[in-house]
Amino acid sequence: MRHILYTGNGTAPPGVARPHVGRFFTVEDDGALRYFRYDGFGEQDPTGANGFVGNNSGNQIGRGFDHFLHVAGGGNGIILAVAPNGDLTWFRYTGAGEHDPSGTNGFVENNPANVIGNGFHTFRHLFVSPREGQTTATTIFAVAENGDLLWFRYEGHGEHDPTGVRGFPGPNQGNQIGNGFLGFRRIVGVGDGAFLAVRDNGDLLWFRYTGNGELDPSGANGFVENNSGNQIGNGFGTVRHLFGGMTDRAGLEGQPAPARVFYFVDANGDLRWLRYGGNGEQDPTGASGFDGPNQGNQIGNGF
Repeated sequence: MRHILYTGNGTAPPGVARPHVGRFFTVEDDGALRYFRYDGFGEQDPTGANGFVGNNSGNQIGRGFDHFLHVAGGGNGIILAVAPNGDLTWFRYTGAGEHDPSGTNGFVENNPANVIGNGFHTFRHLFVSPREGQTTATTIFAVAENGDLLWFRYEGHGEHDPTGVRGFPGPNQGNQIGNGFLGFRRIVGVGDGAFLAVRDNGDLLWFRYTGNGELDPSGANGFVENNSGNQIGNGFGTVRHLFGGMTDRAGLEGQPAPARVFYFVDANGDLRWLRYGGNGEQDPTGASGFDGPNQGNQIGNGF
């Protein structure tokens, strides 16, 4: 797999469950885009039959995604992809995983492949805090080659605008909000301003940004009192893909929601499940925030 991106947690009115929890897409080496939705609670099942049955998982829903440098899920079916020339490209999928290699069915009238910005090809990492709940914007974080962390917020709906002016209103676009993000294998957004970073040694770190892109190279402003930089786990050095997002489902043993469900692909291509109910409290062992049963269970294979 070239990329795996979490695309669930769309908009919903207050009191209504977030739609599409557990939905993710994969990009294969040949550029095929495939749909998956996991409805289980991490029950051990290496075959992948348990949580993926009856929801079109594995179906191809598009093609031609093999050339993108970065591909990220923007929430509510949104896909943001960076072309080699730096164009930021918008897609939105509103289907339910119906088999359609042409990509016609679920992307109709959702502004597929429109360019909404430029100059994003020089970044080491690009990840997002997706639209979810009542949030109507996608926050984009980008790590420059020198490790600076930059902030963007997109409020459009894929309207074609290569200049990037239309959907990125207001000040603070492109502002530096932190530094020192070199030395990470993976960085992935997991909802509500939170993101996870995997060090080269496999340590899993938690960050949460609650600012609005105010210029602050020191990283003090938006990360204060959010446990940012704390280690919440270890042993992720061989992980090939890491993704996930918010869930409003309680845990099997009554663990409260909301929480975050993470998925990772290990060196063998096995898909594994984690549920994290913490808020970034320091715990290198990973015992504290990963509450409930089934932590690390294999739920699929061949990824």
